[in-house]
Amino acid sequence: DGTKIEANAQKNTFVYKKRIINAEDRLFSRITETIWQLNQEYGYSYRLKGQYDSMDMWYIAQYLMEVMVREKITPVYGKGHRKSRFQAYYDLFVRYAVKLEEYEYWLSVIGSRNSCSKTDHDATMMATKWDYYNQSGVTRPCYNCQIAVSDGVIINSAVYQTPADNVTWQEFLDQYNEYHGKYPEYPVADAGYGNYDNYMYNFQHGMNLVQKYTMYGKAEEPKFRRKIYHTWNWERTEEGFKVCPQGRVFDDWLFDKYQTSPRGNLTIKQVYGEKDHCEGCPVKMECNKGKEKHINRDIVQEQFYEEVDRQLSTEAGIRMKKQRCAQVEGAFGVIKQNMKFTRFTRRGMKNVKMEFLLVCLGYDLIKYHQSRLTVSHTDRLS
Repeated sequence: DGTKIEANAQKNTFVYKKRIINAEDRLFSRITETIWQLNQEYGYSYRLKGQYDSMDMWYIAQYLMEVMVREKITPVYGKGHRKSRFQAYYDLFVRYAVKLEEYEYWLSVIGSRNSCSKTDHDATMMATKWDYYNQSGVTRPCYNCQIAVSDGVIINSAVYQTPADNVTWQEFLDQYNEYHGKYPEYPVADAGYGNYDNYMYNFQHGMNLVQKYTMYGKAEEPKFRRKIYHTWNWERTEEGFKVCPQGRVFDDWLFDKYQTSPRGNLTIKQVYGEKDHCEGCPVKMECNKGKEKHINRDIVQEQFYEEVDRQLSTEAGIRMKKQRCAQVEGAFGVIKQNMKFTRFTRRGMKNVKMEFLLVCLGYDLIKYHQSRLTVSHTDRLS
């Protein structure tokens, strides 16, 4: 399981990639307009582009400065001084260059992430579960800490910069294999880790499919079961085709959608419709806002889900689910509540990894000594 632990960074010093990209787009439009005016006014032929970098602006600013030197135009600043037209353009392009350099710097720091913190560049802004002041989840600079627990002992730990748990699964188990020389036979996990890529990864490495998927628990909730127009609640025919509440079978194949998953696996989704295109259905507006209903069906993913249901419905599977909640959630509870570790004291990915590794080592030592004392006490009583 994983949890978000707050970084040693100020929570209001955030930088979001989307905001930078939007600001860059607006700046590109202003730069294009300024270059067009410069070309029209002085007959230059600077190329108009959809995107620019800071060096483009520095080249133009350098040329304008050379013109000012050649024409003996002295730059002036402050109140009561009127800038020449060349200086106005020069100052404008310098500001453009400086701003683009700032955007480029932060985009390079963020990399493939969506955000970062100014006080700890390796920290990512993540949604935490609870905040004291507004009693709701807030976004803070955090690290995503993952642990694997067996027999009450942490046997693997890692720290990631991505807030989503499912993208950490494969790297985490590769690290486990590197340390232990094998993959776990039953890697039990919650629904945050169950997706197409991770199930395929388990299948390729000989691991059982015992991590829940998104709809595993939700499908049994009474509130969700009352949503009769949600396709997950529809009945199936023997061939596996969905049957809507009006008794219409969605077995009319329309086309296949070929997609590539985030991990590079090929997925094929078969799109089915109803043979009469839902014409004359009395609840068409309520079901799909008056539009024809289509059903996406991924045969491979359905087989993965069936295997998960089969494995977790056995007596061993039920015990594993209970043990997962008790062991891994209990480990995080001890780390956060008993050991009071809710915020890192170090900054930077390398230092944070070392700090979390020491915390996990301390947890295991506590468990070891508690077990040793329990055994010793039992021996004395016997």
